[in-house]
This record gives sequence, structure tokens and C-alpha cells, in this order.
Amino acid sequence: MTYTPVPPQQRNGKFSGLAVASLVLGIIGTCGSIVPILNNLTAVAAFVGVVLGVIALFGTRKVMAGIGTGLGVLGIVVTVVVQVALVQGIDNAVKEAGAANSEPAVTSRSNNNSGSSSDSGSSESPKKLGFGEKHTWRGGETISVSRPSPYTESNQFLQPEAGKRYVQFDVHVVNNGDDEYNVASVSITAQHAGKVAQQNYTAGDQLPNTELPPGGDVTYTMVFEISEEPGELQVSVQPNAFAANTVYFAGEV
Repeated sequence: MTYTPVPPQQRNGKFSGLAVASLVLGIIGTCGSIVPILNNLTAVAAFVGVVLGVIALFGTRKVMAGIGTGLGVLGIVVTVVVQVALVQGIDNAVKEAGAANSEPAVTSRSNNNSGSSSDSGSSESPKKLGFGEKHTWRGGETISVSRPSPYTESNQFLQPEAGKRYVQFDVHVVNNGDDEYNVASVSITAQHAGKVAQQNYTAGDQLPNTELPPGGDVTYTMVFEISEEPGELQVSVQPNAFAANTVYFAGEV
């Protein structure tokens, strides 16, 4: 009885097919990883792509197999990040809804004019505060915006456009809730004299991507470009994408 070895070309052909499959599954896993719910399925495809890619590394198409493996790993990582963010957002929304059902209605400002407000048990209308005041959402996030002041850019290539100027203000975030709070969830935009104000991302502080423990706080500076003409500056603040209320800090600047 004789043994007929498998030709190398045939073995390499099988590995080449695995490399192609790994690349295709890696692309599917990466593209679908940012879509909630769907990424549960594409994560499985990404995992299979990683397995096939590792096997295909023993063939001739090592580059394709490596790319497929890398895309598969990337798809799995992004899926995990998106799922964690989604669960955290849903958890915050559920907590706010539970607090709305259990808390009695309160006024948006305290009677002692302490310069603070809090979400009422039933109202979902936007609140307007002055600079320097603070607002507490049902999740325990307390945020205040300081009074804006002029900002001078030292870099001659980053000066404001003609007819415009820079202003800066500090954002103070306090976690008065029971769980950790990711400051990167804060959404802040601004408009001046009825027009959208553009943030100067090269100035001020970067948005802290940090988890605040209960009782923790952080302050960072933001810079916006507004018209040279005086007008009302409105800074809109939401602690996360699922917050029921948007709070506006406003004043003449």
C-alpha cells in the first residue's frame, strides 16, 4: 500500500481560501460592531474570522490572513465598547425614570436662591440658568458653567476670524450619584446672538475621559468662537444622551 502525499499547491489553496474568508468576516465584524443589537451577530462573525485567520497564517497569504485577524479582533473590541456604553446609558435612563416616579415634584430653583436647580419629578421642559449657577440631574450629575471671559490665542495661525473673538469658561462636574460617572458623556454646545458658536478644540482643556467616583468632581476649560458684537451666549448642557432635560446657562457676553 502506497501513500500519496497531498501536493503543496493544494494545501496552500485551502489556506488561501481561509485567508479570504477571514478577511471577509473581519470586514463584516468591524462594520457591524458600531450597530447595537446587530453587533451581537457580527461579533460572532469576527470571532470566526479570527480563528480562520490564525489558521491561514500557516499558508502563503499571510498578509491577508493577518489583516483579517486584525479586523476581527478590532470588531470584537469595538462591539464590547459599544455594548458597555449602551448598557450604561440604559441603566442611567432607567434610574432617572425610577427617580421621576418616586420623587415628588419640586421647584426648579430652591427657595433660598442658592443658585442651584434640580430636575422636577414631572417637568421635562428645558431650564435656563445664569452663569455660575448649577443644576443637578436625577442621576446625581451636578454641572455648573462659570461666567465667560475673553480668551487670547498666542498662536498667530490660530487667531479668530475677522469680526469674531474667543471666550472661555470653566465646566465643573460633580458626581452626586451612587455609581461611577464618565465625564466624557457630557454634551456641551453653545450659541451666541442666535448663531451657533464653534468650539476651539486647540485651546482649553480636552474633555476628561475619566470615571468619577461618587462624590468626585472635575473642572475643565472650554473655548468658543463668537461674534465681536455683544449678545446673549447660551451654553446647553446634557449629562448624557439619555438625559430627559437640557439645561441652558445664559448671559450677555
